[in-house]
Amino acid sequence: MSQPESSQLHRRLILNTGSNVIRHVVTMAVMLFLTPFIIRTLGDSLYGFWILVMSFIGYASLLEMSVQPAVVKMVAQYGAIDDSEKLEELISAAGSYFLGVGVVAGIFLIAVAPIIVANISDLDGLTHTRYLFLGIALDAVILYMNYLFTGILYGRQKYHLKNIIDISGLLLSAALILRFLPSGGLLAIIAAKLVTDVCVVTASAFAAKRVLPGLHIRPGALRRRSFAELFSFGGRIFISGMTTRVATLAQPLIISTAINAAATAFYAIPVRLCDYTRQLTWTLTTAFMPMFSELESRKERDTIRKIYLSYTRYIFLALLAMAVLLFVYGGPFIGLWIGAEYLERGRIVLYLLVGTLFVESFQPLLWRFFIGVSELNVLVKVSAISSLTVVALGAVLARFFNIAGVAFSVLAGAVIAQSIYALHACRYLEVSPFAMFLQVHARPLLASALFYGFTVLLEARLGSESYLPMIFGSCAGLIVYAGLAWSLALTGGERTRVYKKFARRRPLPGESVP
Repeated sequence: MSQPESSQLHRRLILNTGSNVIRHVVTMAVMLFLTPFIIRTLGDSLYGFWILVMSFIGYASLLEMSVQPAVVKMVAQYGAIDDSEKLEELISAAGSYFLGVGVVAGIFLIAVAPIIVANISDLDGLTHTRYLFLGIALDAVILYMNYLFTGILYGRQKYHLKNIIDISGLLLSAALILRFLPSGGLLAIIAAKLVTDVCVVTASAFAAKRVLPGLHIRPGALRRRSFAELFSFGGRIFISGMTTRVATLAQPLIISTAINAAATAFYAIPVRLCDYTRQLTWTLTTAFMPMFSELESRKERDTIRKIYLSYTRYIFLALLAMAVLLFVYGGPFIGLWIGAEYLERGRIVLYLLVGTLFVESFQPLLWRFFIGVSELNVLVKVSAISSLTVVALGAVLARFFNIAGVAFSVLAGAVIAQSIYALHACRYLEVSPFAMFLQVHARPLLASALFYGFTVLLEARLGSESYLPMIFGSCAGLIVYAGLAWSLALTGGERTRVYKKFARRRPLPGESVP
């Protein structure tokens, strides 16, 4: 790959990843602002009913069967080699599938969901339920078609374009809810969601048409081989993801059965805190999958190796900072946020789950990498082994070590999975595990160890009895960590490139160019 092509590739990754982070931050901020407003306006009962109803859309989304990631991968793959015929067959097959399952999900939400909800929830006093479920059903069809256009944009690596559309839709939805919720109740929420999702899917369809001009969803382009390819690829991703989800959903059940229901709450808070960091990991890495697919289709193994090793180190650096802050300040934060009992009962759980994050952060690009280069069998097999370990070991240890036993089983499953994944990645990349450790992990670990020592000393000096010293300590620590990362974790060549990047600037009006 030439130098201009390499620079363009890096710019594309930075643009897409940066826009993903912005979208994540905006989404979190809007949700933190809107949720209390919605609860206060609707009341606990109606809000709980809304959450229950929306859960049916979540279950209906299982019909997606991971076809969207298959679309992303194959649009990148066939687009890289300009195979327009395969692209049209693929998009026609995916579009017809999403339209079909959207209609099926809509019929279910109109005909079956109201009956189920009526049997498990008190609907007395709730008006216009027929229109409520009709709106949700229409929204399900729209959301399924959005899977297609999103897959096309992601496959063409236009994450920044899709993020602009989604952020605009999110802000529009928030404005409509703030304006009409007090007078319209639940119908105002679903109406706002419908209006927003129609705008988003229309803009996404227009953008997808721009990035893939001349391609259409045509019945004449439907081929059995395209369906087989979509379901073969997407099905394995779905199975791998489902085994992981089963292990996650089994943990509260194990705790409730082996201990009691109240213990589940003490376990759930550290889990939620760590999940916020895990969501950041997915946000930072999502743009890499179509790029790996594109490079693999062109047989550019050397470029894949360079991208994987370099960006694993960069993301590892970022995740280590989050892990250190969670380890030092996570416990005191839980005590202030929820209560002292949650801190006392959940401290060990938090430490073990942060350890899990630490293990996972060693290879943050693994899932994107394996999907992008079509190494799916290892994902399916290792996910099954890891999930079985978590469930079986957690059921045993919970009886002896309480909720800490379940957290330890999660850590054990992560160690097993990540070890096998890393060895398989090293074989594919043709690099030894020791060489990868020296090139990718050694320098960030040194910087994070010094950062940990500084943060512990800062916490001991400032304390953590309120939010202010925690915020100040975290910010001061991150400033120090940035300096450590710059001097210890980056290579001399990388620092030089950053210097040159900032040194370049356009001359001001009237300024002569040397």
